[in-house]
Amino acid sequence: MAITLLRRVTSTRYIFLLSGLVFILWSLATSLASKSFTLSALLQMDLDQSMTNTVITQHSPNATNASSSLSSVTMPNSPQIRPHLGIGIAHTHTYVISLADRQDRREQMEFLRTILDLTWTVVDAVPGNATLVTRILDWVALLRAESKRTGTLGFRWPKEINALSISHEPLDKSGADTWAETLPSSKSKSDKFGPSTYSGLPCAIEDESIPTFTNGTPEWMVLSPAKVACWHSHISAIRRFVEGYDSHDRRHEEDVAIILEDDIDMEKDFSTRLSQVWISLPAGWDIVFLGHCWSDEAYYPSLTAFTNTNLHPSHYPKCTHAYALSLSGGRRLLQHLRYPPFAYSRALDQAYAWLIRSGRLRSYSVVPSLVVQKKSGSSDILPGSGSEWRDSLRDGVFQAQT
Repeated sequence: MAITLLRRVTSTRYIFLLSGLVFILWSLATSLASKSFTLSALLQMDLDQSMTNTVITQHSPNATNASSSLSSVTMPNSPQIRPHLGIGIAHTHTYVISLADRQDRREQMEFLRTILDLTWTVVDAVPGNATLVTRILDWVALLRAESKRTGTLGFRWPKEINALSISHEPLDKSGADTWAETLPSSKSKSDKFGPSTYSGLPCAIEDESIPTFTNGTPEWMVLSPAKVACWHSHISAIRRFVEGYDSHDRRHEEDVAIILEDDIDMEKDFSTRLSQVWISLPAGWDIVFLGHCWSDEAYYPSLTAFTNTNLHPSHYPKCTHAYALSLSGGRRLLQHLRYPPFAYSRALDQAYAWLIRSGRLRSYSVVPSLVVQKKSGSSDILPGSGSEWRDSLRDGVFQAQT
């Protein structure tokens, strides 16, 4: 009987021990679940606060720069937001390329700037009859003649382009950088500058292929002084951005340049629509076409899904009246544009299009164009009002004036 009683006590003790163990495990699980919930809530609060701060930073009224109104829309809560890009804050620099004697265009650009509340720097364009243009044409003709005579082909881009593009060191003068200042070695210093002694220069295609020039060569394939002047003018604006001529501080990686020509119209809501697509711009981009011509820039699938404006990988964009450059993209572009024999070898937009198609530039296009050429007066590049291409805006600034 004593043994039976002992067995009952032992059994009861085990039951209590098991009950206690179950209670402890249940309490521990409840505590861990509570802490997990609290941690998740805190993380979500931090994430939400981070997104809120991102929007506030991009929409700060104290941010003053060349395109301060580019941040006029509310950014969505998305991990793709990258506020360091500089659009709408102090790291955007806008340049307008304009001939000094085209006061008609400068007055129109001033009207455009006032209506859109933008700020920019005017870069004096080089006229086609400038001495430096003649010198450059002489260099181009000389190099082509020497290449034809010696049969030296084997075109190769410099290996250091990528490294120098992301470097913080100044880009020393190289290649065609000195053509505007020096005579080709075969030219006598006593030669008078006027029209180039070389005539009938065709525009190159691809890297350095030179078509045969004939009487039937179309105007857009003739390497004219105006095309060379345009090339040099854009290089001047890009170099000003890359080297920080308009800043007392060194350039930052997030700096962005917007390059505009002086015969343009822009959407009234340009800033809003550009801000919408800008957040989807992939890292490592070089150039973004804000306007384009002679190409279907919706050819590749869009990176965005907005109603009025979207961002696409560039197909083969022409025209250089409106584009944006990252700092590394500006350095990369300069190195290509100054490399003989590619330098000054064709119309500038043909050069950009080939660099994009051949994979030398990482380019994207805003579709439809937010900036178009007005073509309301005489062209500085082609006869008449320029090419036959015409584009329109949904609600352009100058549309209400016509």
